[in-house]
Amino acid sequence: MVGGLLLACVVAANFCSADPADDSKSVTRTRLERIQSLRKERPNDGALIFYEGITRIDLGDRDAAFALLRSLQGRKLGLVPVRDAGFEGVWNDPEFQKIREKLANEEPRTPDAPVAFRLGDLKLIPEGIACDPKQDRFFIGSVAQKKIVSANRKGDVKDFSKPEDNLDCVLGLFVDSAQQQLYAVSTNGFLDEAQKERRNTVVRYDLKNGLLVGRYDAPDASQLNDLTIAADGTIYATDSASGTLFRKTHADKTLTLFGAKGALPGANGITLGADGRLYVAISTGIARIDLSTGAPTRLSQPDTVVTAGCDGLYWNRGDLVGIQNVTNPGRAIRIALADQGTRISGITVLQSHHHPEFAEPTTGAIGADALYVIANSYVGHFQPNGSIKDPGQLKPTAIIAVPLKP
Repeated sequence: MVGGLLLACVVAANFCSADPADDSKSVTRTRLERIQSLRKERPNDGALIFYEGITRIDLGDRDAAFALLRSLQGRKLGLVPVRDAGFEGVWNDPEFQKIREKLANEEPRTPDAPVAFRLGDLKLIPEGIACDPKQDRFFIGSVAQKKIVSANRKGDVKDFSKPEDNLDCVLGLFVDSAQQQLYAVSTNGFLDEAQKERRNTVVRYDLKNGLLVGRYDAPDASQLNDLTIAADGTIYATDSASGTLFRKTHADKTLTLFGAKGALPGANGITLGADGRLYVAISTGIARIDLSTGAPTRLSQPDTVVTAGCDGLYWNRGDLVGIQNVTNPGRAIRIALADQGTRISGITVLQSHHHPEFAEPTTGAIGADALYVIANSYVGHFQPNGSIKDPGQLKPTAIIAVPLKP
């Protein structure tokens, strides 16, 4: 998702859908019922408790919300309220701040990952990043400037896409190193203009000459977000606004629905394992996708860990690596898989939320030696009308190199 643009309604999108004309309180109560139904199945699921707290705040039930958040204390789940994720109404409440501070302090601080390089353009507002190992360079997608730039480890930046490519906001990026292709999501799905004309596209570039060589529309998508590419060239892309997966095979001209619409609430990061399995980050954790039907199965996990709220999701040496920015101000985690990728056995925090550069971290790219994370995207400053809120608060983008511990 794109930071503050969607964080404020993330829980609503994750647990129920409604017509904009519906009564907001009625929608929120429906959301609460859905969360409570899930809690009957998983009563100790920390993410569900956290989401119920957000929902009760939305309903004005402060005491019940605070009681739920207090029940998370001592569990050390890495659940730390984020202001723009539903806590605005109580953010200045002294009692809430005490609860939040305790939850934040319970997460052990990891060493601060070094800054690999910085991007000087304060108004870039990057969301997606990909690594080209053959030329040791990075591609970064700009939400605000609707373009793709390339950068080296010295921070030298130049435009990669061209104005005539007619890109919308650029989100997920993927480098197919074997075929020397760059794929990117281009969308206006979260802008006001989408109410008149909605555009969702995956574009493909030839890295040998930098030319745009493919453009694949997703006419039924609401807001494409991230993508991954299979060895045979099949494109898989998540639609965060509708909680849906889209696919384009080699024979297809467009991306079409893969599986049931809305089957992946909160669909965001997506990755293919070396074993060919497809994983998608959803609101409550990680789902594995049946590649014959598109049907998802949420991976079971112990109640001692939380994998909800991942933006970026990546495969690395038999595990998954995720960047959380909804249930936590921002942290990178290694997600250990077990039983042939059918369940999660635990997590390791690679970078805790304490990093001084963190300000709405979004996605990362796995290089030879580290996970390169966009530490301060400032996506929450980008507004649906295309403007940037409080530009004076922005600092140069820091790309940090998080060590990938086994």
